[in-house]
Parts: sequence; C-alpha cells; structure tokens
Amino acid sequence: MAVIFAVIFGGLSTMGTFMTLGSIPDSKAVTGAQLSEGTKQKLIDAGIVGENETIKYFYSEDLFSFVNYGNLFTNKRVVSYEIDDGTNERAIYSAAYNEITNIEIEQSENFLDDSTIQVYENDEFSFMLVVSTEENGDEAFFNELNKTWTANLRVKQPVDVIENGQPNNERIDFSESAF
Repeated sequence: MAVIFAVIFGGLSTMGTFMTLGSIPDSKAVTGAQLSEGTKQKLIDAGIVGENETIKYFYSEDLFSFVNYGNLFTNKRVVSYEIDDGTNERAIYSAAYNEITNIEIEQSENFLDDSTIQVYENDEFSFMLVVSTEENGDEAFFNELNKTWTANLRVKQPVDVIENGQPNNERIDFSESAF
C-alpha cells in the first residue's frame, strides 16, 4: 500500500512541479501574464495567436500540451482550438470582438466539470470555450472577457470612404486618430 501511495504522490508532485515551471498547462484558467514567454511562443508557432496579439486569459483542457486543446482571448479576439480526432489536424475557431453579438456563460454545477462560454456571431451560436471552475477561474475568465468585449465595442472600427455611392479604396481608422 505504501508503494502505491508513493507512486501516486510522486506523480502528482512531479505534475505540480511541471505546472509551476510552465512546462505543462495549469489545471485552472490563468492570465496571459502568468504564461511563460516559451508558452506564448508555442501558441504563436502553432498559428493559434499572432505575434501582435496579447493574451489576456488562457485555459487548456490538455494535461500535457498547450497547443492541442485550449481556449483564450487576446486584445483582438476570442479563440478556441482543438485537434480533430479524425484528421489529427488543428481546428481553430475565432471571432474578432466587433464580430461578436453576444457571449454567455453556462456555469458548471460541480467542480468536476468545466463551465462553457458560448460565443455568438450575427446572433447565431458560433463556437464554445471551455473553462475550468477551479478557484472560480471560469468566472474570472468570463468577467474579463465580457469587459474586454464591451470595451472593444466602444472602439470605432475602420470604415471605407464612400464617394458618389462607391468605395474609393481609402479607409479611415478612428482608433488611431487624435480626436
């Protein structure tokens, strides 16, 4: 019995060390600031986020990899990704904040199941994020996502310049002007 306990304790201790070092994903949602630069680079190299994006929150369902299954949002968009079991290829679902018409959370009623966040585009369900309930990370993730989304709704998006009813291939970007 002592051997079984030692093996289980040793395995859990090793996983905890790897999580602390950032070698494997944490079991809870974390802020982008808590991710190591190496992890951020893995997400960039996998094509999940762009180099010009800042990760605000992140959660991976995978125990051993940051790039197989995960959910995050950046300063520019919301992203969910997974490895398709049939093709073994990565599927990435994302929406820029100005494309999102609603986000809703369905909180898990127990600590064993993750909560889900539904993302809607054009008032239709588009994709879902999965977030751990550990340490109320699902609530923190959703609240920060909702705050980021609503703040981005107030930012004026670039618009096409129309002359005589036709676009003239110019754009006005209100977000960078000094109004």
